[in-house]
Amino acid sequence: MAAMNIPVVSQVLAVLAAAGMLWLFALSVGYTAALSMAAASLAFSAMSVIVAARRLYFLAGASPHSALLAATIAIPLAYSVGGDPYLYAVPLSVLLVYIAGYIIYRGVDPDIATSILVALSASGSVTAVYYVKTAFPVSYDVSAIVFGDPLLVTKRETYMAVATAVLALALTLLTYVENVYLGVDRDSARITGLRVWLYDLLFFTLLGVVVAVMVKVVGFILEHVFMLLPGAAASVSAGSARRALLLSLVLSFTAMGLGAGLSLATGLSPSGASGFAMLGLYVVAVLAGRGRQ
Repeated sequence: MAAMNIPVVSQVLAVLAAAGMLWLFALSVGYTAALSMAAASLAFSAMSVIVAARRLYFLAGASPHSALLAATIAIPLAYSVGGDPYLYAVPLSVLLVYIAGYIIYRGVDPDIATSILVALSASGSVTAVYYVKTAFPVSYDVSAIVFGDPLLVTKRETYMAVATAVLALALTLLTYVENVYLGVDRDSARITGLRVWLYDLLFFTLLGVVVAVMVKVVGFILEHVFMLLPGAAASVSAGSARRALLLSLVLSFTAMGLGAGLSLATGLSPSGASGFAMLGLYVVAVLAGRGRQ
């Protein structure tokens, strides 16, 4: 990685500024929207740095497809059987990621396994969306799943987002060193006795849970941005794996804060504005990293 170390003071100031903008956002539109955005930023940044460490960008980029399919299937299930759609969406999303994960674990090239996941989930999503839009008398806002809208997030969904963020951060901190090791040399990690299957299982489970819970907050489209860019930016801008973890958290949270501020100032979609902010921070990080090489 490029040896460019962003000063700690700058990172602290960025976090404080982002927190301030999220606070103003909460005062203007309600705390559920602001809190869900903050939770999403932390959950995605935790996952993103693991994705970067293990170099599973293709799989991570495909995982939102599983969330879209799971969330769409959950709508008719909840309508027909009853219960919260999340009760169906989360396990369905995890199951789809498990399919790709198991294929990878059995030795198939990750890109091939991911292609299978994308083909299955994309075809299923189109079919499920069409079915929901045409066969149900109840009006469901499917566009909220595709584009994301934290303003529509309920209190229960906010609490789920916060719980998911805490879980993602905790498991990332507990398994970060081992995941970095797996990314550097998976075969050596297996030879030394590391339980590779366990860390794979934890990663795939958490990946499926995060994309399913957060899909309504940032949307299917922008999940790609927040799953990939924080870790990628940190990997080219930090001088060590430990600093990359911290920087990923800072960049993602700052992007959400900037997005909230831009949304208040311009009336843009909070999710879309946050996506632009994350892209801008990524470009700055890459250019700064190249400048220090």
